[in-house]
Amino acid sequence: MKSNGEYVPRIVLAVAVAALFGVQWAFGDFPMWLFAAPMNLLVGALWLVVLWEGYRRRERSAIVRYMLSAEATYTSLAVAAVAALVLGLQSVPASASWPAVGGYIFVLTHLTFVILRGWRNKSGVRLRFVVLHGGIWLAMASMLFGAPDKQILRMELGSEPCRMALDERGDSRLLDYELSLAAFDVQHYEDGSPQRFCATVRVDGEEVDIEVNSPYSPSYGEDIYLVSYDAKGCILQIVREPWRAVTATGVAMLLLGAFMMFMQGFRREER
Repeated sequence: MKSNGEYVPRIVLAVAVAALFGVQWAFGDFPMWLFAAPMNLLVGALWLVVLWEGYRRRERSAIVRYMLSAEATYTSLAVAAVAALVLGLQSVPASASWPAVGGYIFVLTHLTFVILRGWRNKSGVRLRFVVLHGGIWLAMASMLFGAPDKQILRMELGSEPCRMALDERGDSRLLDYELSLAAFDVQHYEDGSPQRFCATVRVDGEEVDIEVNSPYSPSYGEDIYLVSYDAKGCILQIVREPWRAVTATGVAMLLLGAFMMFMQGFRREER
């Protein structure tokens, strides 16, 4: 029979879920912009320190023991599956909602504890385990802590050189390069609706072609999209994702870890 203390984590989890939905209903989405760099780095480092200290004291903490349990694993998988389903069906992204952020933190917290417990055994470091689980952790953590640093900028571009774009809040942002419109071509269907439009844009004097769904990347983690046009010129959208390399590293580690696990099983069968 379970002691009363064993029910505490479940009560805390239920209260936290109710609170997240309540805050979402009352105040709207989580203010991701408040945690842009360097605040996200400081919060992330503090969070890891708290988890490490919690893991060290796991024998005295019912919550940490719960986070290391099989039940927490099943709950994390369920949260991830529900989040993927809901976010996939949303016409408007809901990844910044309080429940979504809370779900991310729950899954990452559980995964961190699992890595702390299982990264090595009596024979030494479990390389396949570290690569696989570390890749999952890195990819998820970069999407959570990197989200506040993502910028979506827009600018109306004409023939005059411009370095200024507007973010989603209407604030001006200075680009690292100068843009100007060199040429613009629109092709129409027989009914007059646009079939294809392409802009030739000068990026620091170099001409590049940008089409809808075919962006130009001045650097890794930054893409320039052509989204519309008007009588004055074209509308560009610049998407900056500084953490893209970290996410890509996590995905690469995940694939490598899965391959290593597959090869390990293959070798065992050969024996």
